[in-house]
Amino acid sequence: MRQLIHSGAVRGLCYVIIMALVSTIAPMPLATPAGAQLMPTYSVGVVDFLNESGVQGELLARLATDAVVVEMGKTNRYDVSITRSQLREQMERLDMHPPLDKLDLLRLGDALSTDAMLEGAIKSVQLAGTGPTRRASVTLVVQMIDGASGEIINGAVQTGESSARVAYTPDDDSLIVEAVNKAAFLCVKTMVDYIIPEATVLVNLGEDQVMLNKGVRDGLKAGMRMIVLREREIIGYIEVRTVDPRDSIAKITKSMRGVQPEDKARAIFEMPTVSAALKHAPLPSSAPPTKKTGARGTISKLAKFLVVAGIVFGIGSLFRGGRGGEDSSSVSASSPMTIRWDPTKYDHGAAVVELQILREDQIYKVLSNPSDYDRGWTSLDETIGGQPYYGDGGASYTVSYARLAANPGDSYTQNDATVNQEPYGTTHRYQTRVLYQQTTGTGEDATTTYRYTPLSNQITATAVEQVGNSDILGALAYDPLVGPTDILVSRLALGLDKFEWYSKDGGDIYYMKVEPVVPGTGPTWQSQQIYETGPTVILPTAQQSALANLLNNAAYVDEVMKWRVYTRHQGDTSSGWVVGEDNRFRIGGTPPTP
Repeated sequence: MRQLIHSGAVRGLCYVIIMALVSTIAPMPLATPAGAQLMPTYSVGVVDFLNESGVQGELLARLATDAVVVEMGKTNRYDVSITRSQLREQMERLDMHPPLDKLDLLRLGDALSTDAMLEGAIKSVQLAGTGPTRRASVTLVVQMIDGASGEIINGAVQTGESSARVAYTPDDDSLIVEAVNKAAFLCVKTMVDYIIPEATVLVNLGEDQVMLNKGVRDGLKAGMRMIVLREREIIGYIEVRTVDPRDSIAKITKSMRGVQPEDKARAIFEMPTVSAALKHAPLPSSAPPTKKTGARGTISKLAKFLVVAGIVFGIGSLFRGGRGGEDSSSVSASSPMTIRWDPTKYDHGAAVVELQILREDQIYKVLSNPSDYDRGWTSLDETIGGQPYYGDGGASYTVSYARLAANPGDSYTQNDATVNQEPYGTTHRYQTRVLYQQTTGTGEDATTTYRYTPLSNQITATAVEQVGNSDILGALAYDPLVGPTDILVSRLALGLDKFEWYSKDGGDIYYMKVEPVVPGTGPTWQSQQIYETGPTVILPTAQQSALANLLNNAAYVDEVMKWRVYTRHQGDTSSGWVVGEDNRFRIGGTPPTP
């Protein structure tokens, strides 16, 4: 029996049976033309690098940024077509200012619809030698941040050196530029040479393990941590435990919405070294720390054989909960009240009659314009006409939608549904389905059929009210018509003036960010997460003391700072935050001695 289980023939037969079973669920060709395997192309937004060396300041940082973008553009791995002006425009819309933290990068990447964001820093610039032997060396660190999870998925640390030339004595600036260009080339080459291991979940093995369709031959190894994605939505984290040539077993270390077959897993990159300026605090969605281990998992080859045998004998429930069919929709939520879908289906919306959004199984919002479908997302907190679905007005809205008497059908009827405005703090489950048309034949023989897709997966979203200027309490209350109030750092340090605001309906976790109105004139600071415990939320004493110490600098006196509160609901599918209104205060000087 053991020889039978370990035999290559049995393993091959099992894979054939799996493919045959999957083909009955989602029909697909069993034979495809042979061709070269192409690496996936990532859409990457590149933000301006930092310069930690102190040499040539922002000018050299921009030169390094441009050099990396040029090298990435030469490859077929990265789409870096997003320009600096586009980045700046989005940053202005989102009210962002450098340096950007990880949350800023995620928000910016989401606004630009990129797969990842790239940041970097010039770590050091050194000059040595004299005359023709004078050389420059530049150390550059870059890291690529995944747009869904905020994890590092690629990166490099490289040092570029200029070359000495006989009978030629270049100036220092030329040597530094040459070294920067070489460091940029080496960084991009390192990232291109590293193939980000990706895999697909084949089947769940019990409650906390899954089988992946890739193994050692595809770059997977024991101890590797991976993020699990469904479209652009992060589903969970896994750690590879057992690796075979063509498949592997992984343990689910964290699950937000349940890892299931057809979910995609992407390896988390381990940076060799990271510049201090590039280190970020973990986001709320970060995976828990795990110990790396090379030990094999508890699932043996016999267990694999029994799982496959179970499939052969009809245990189809192992595949339950997937997409539900080739045409079913799949949605994600990148921000609290935004729903996303794949806009490339159905000829970018040309074949779509309507995209119907259902809330608790009832018609909620309908997109019938192909351009709205092709955009790939819509807001859940407002109507097509921009009217608010949530608030205290008690309004009602009529939503017209198409309905099939039978699915498929040769015609549809127009119907109306009523959607009532609800207060903030309401949580709902949302799904989508597409009503699309198919035409067969030509001319007089043409026949048009209308079909519903199966319902998509569900997302959970809460209408969270923004923390506005009127919600700020105490001395730090801000009225835009009056202007900023002078705040003494000494009073902040003693807790006499506090950062305090009313808790908002729907929000149960908060953080705040402080930064100068004029970039570079003051520090940027972000609090840790603060959990709601009552009608008001107060910045904890230890965190306020840390902020006061940071502001306690004579160079910052009379500078105007802005601060805002971010909030979200922990039970939502999206890990995005609702951004509060800007509040302002002026850093006051030391009070006179009595």
